[in-house]
Amino acid sequence: MKKQSLALAAVLATAISAPTMAADWFVGGAVGAQQNTYKGSYTPELQNPIAGVSQTEHIKETENNVIYEVRAGVYLNDANRVYGTYSYNSDDFTKQQSFLMSYDYLVGLGASNKLNWFIGATAGMNHLSPETNEFDSKNRFVWGGQTGLMYKINDNLSTEIGYRYLKQDYDISNAPVPTPYNGVVAGSETASLNDSQQLYLSVDYRF
Repeated sequence: MKKQSLALAAVLATAISAPTMAADWFVGGAVGAQQNTYKGSYTPELQNPIAGVSQTEHIKETENNVIYEVRAGVYLNDANRVYGTYSYNSDDFTKQQSFLMSYDYLVGLGASNKLNWFIGATAGMNHLSPETNEFDSKNRFVWGGQTGLMYKINDNLSTEIGYRYLKQDYDISNAPVPTPYNGVVAGSETASLNDSQQLYLSVDYRF
């Protein structure tokens, strides 16, 4: 919990401490791909006592699916922006809805300042709804960072391509069911989602 609080505090402190000038608000949307890597295990309902070892099966699956985002925020000046994002992602294991707060620092590339490189930090909440009824929906704190390139089409429109990494720390298991074989746990399942990676393309309207 300590590292989660520090991550959120860092995002907010950086945004608040950024020098403010003429602020420009913006709204936008994005679409892209999200990669989720799941790990899990399954212990059969009945263990074979002759085998003498656990028959637990371990799995690892990587899911790549579309992500949709809407966001709104403010450019504090030409080099600093703060924004909130709602995103939705669904794959064969879970549906995810994220509410994120982000800060970016922008560096102009070229004299025209139309092309900018950005790098920043993100923290927020992710709601996971497993596709199977064996597990309950959960809210989890997530944190990470993003980087990419933003191109200013004109005074009102801009587009960007970005990469975001989110630390998930999602770990659940169902209730164990005892068996006659020396109290060995049977029929138990575990699942975990350690992190997610996003690649997205966005269009923003600045006003």
